[in-house]
Amino acid sequence: MKGIPIAVAGVLLAACSQGGAASGGGAAADAGVEAFMGTWKVSGNIVAPWFTGPGFNPQPDSEILSTPLVLTATSAKGAGILACSAATFTAASAPPEGLFEGNVPDRAVAKSALGVDQEQIATLEQSCTSGGRDIVLSYHLVRADRMLLGLDNIVYQFDREAAAAMQ
Repeated sequence: MKGIPIAVAGVLLAACSQGGAASGGGAAADAGVEAFMGTWKVSGNIVAPWFTGPGFNPQPDSEILSTPLVLTATSAKGAGILACSAATFTAASAPPEGLFEGNVPDRAVAKSALGVDQEQIATLEQSCTSGGRDIVLSYHLVRADRMLLGLDNIVYQFDREAAAAMQ
């Protein structure tokens, strides 16, 4: 979506996200770790709605865009920073304002830019110690087969492969 203004890109991602919990197709906010397991592919990305950097737009990571993410009970296989051979996972739930480490300013932004209209969103925290540094990633399950990840001011939308094949 290079070159598309944030508002337009947000509307596009929100349009792709229709069918969330409010319309009956969403993921339960109390979903456990197992709800996130499976093979995921990036189906869209936008510049994060909280990004206000001057003079440039962050660009999505081409490896994340092209490499499937496979989450298992003990590992994450995928692009660079997403991969972890000995991952630990914790499931929780958060309101829209708590997504992306609290960077979503309010529910209106969550709905308009990200297509998130649930009261609570299931969240998976992936922890990994690699190369002497700790890496923590948070995935947000906004539908049974769709999750969001914010990384370096890009929001990546992942769809589970099984769901994409059936559509």
